[in-house]
Amino acid sequence: GGTEMDRLRAVLQSELAWRGLEPSNLLAICSCGHVKDHDPVLVESRRRYLEAEMQADLDIVVAHLAEKALGWAQTVPIETAARDIEGERAVFLHCVNVSEQGRGVGRALLGEVLRRAERQGRGVVVDACADVWGFMPEQFFSRLGFSVAQARGRRRLMYTGLPAGAHPPRYLAPWYDPPHPTREQDKAEVIVDVFFTPLCGGSISEEAAVMRQAAEVHGDRVLVREWNAGNPEVRRRFGIARAVFVNGVMRPNGDTIRLEEASGLITDALSKPAPSHAVWDDSISRLF
Repeated sequence: GGTEMDRLRAVLQSELAWRGLEPSNLLAICSCGHVKDHDPVLVESRRRYLEAEMQADLDIVVAHLAEKALGWAQTVPIETAARDIEGERAVFLHCVNVSEQGRGVGRALLGEVLRRAERQGRGVVVDACADVWGFMPEQFFSRLGFSVAQARGRRRLMYTGLPAGAHPPRYLAPWYDPPHPTREQDKAEVIVDVFFTPLCGGSISEEAAVMRQAAEVHGDRVLVREWNAGNPEVRRRFGIARAVFVNGVMRPNGDTIRLEEASGLITDALSKPAPSHAVWDDSISRLF
């Protein structure tokens, strides 16, 4: 039974070899969808971060066919995941990235991730996206047996294979108060706070760099600050992993911010008073 496509997928999956991060796949993995294609500074930042974290507890699974990397998955223990989530006895699957859709590589990668987690006595948790077109689509994971623990805007916190007695994962409670200029920042009329996760770009925030570029023309009137969700203290304090706030207003969810939009947000904020309370997008942290 089965279609010809099913047969071809089975053949492909039987020939896949599982590897880690190595010279043959380094550029592909360090130039993933969040990082400007082959930008050497960003690629190097991501490489340094990944290699350092792999000495601790980050795991990268790469699907190879002969010498070609067809895709990879990136996991960390949920206790140390640089995301706005908490849980126990699970690994957090940060991303699955494949070079060609429809060949069964993503499904095979997920199967390998599940096997590795099971050997550690852990389940697998993923922060999925309810949009069909989105990064880490909910439909893909629900078809493979994942259950939804919690929904937040377009996001779906999903899990499978948790050991008996383990509590399902949940999102952290977010907290953010619009900044009030301090004595050191008294020249700043607009304060931009950029939250980022090093799981994507390493220690460099691409969005903070864009916001700084947009802020330059305004001199001391605009201050840009960065918050690295890789720092447990930042996660505990704010419960936010990826977001851009401009004078307390969260930028609506979308793709990585570009200069034109960043300039518009700052110009708009300079023209009106800051709100007394934070203005949130319903997803809180961005997925991508």
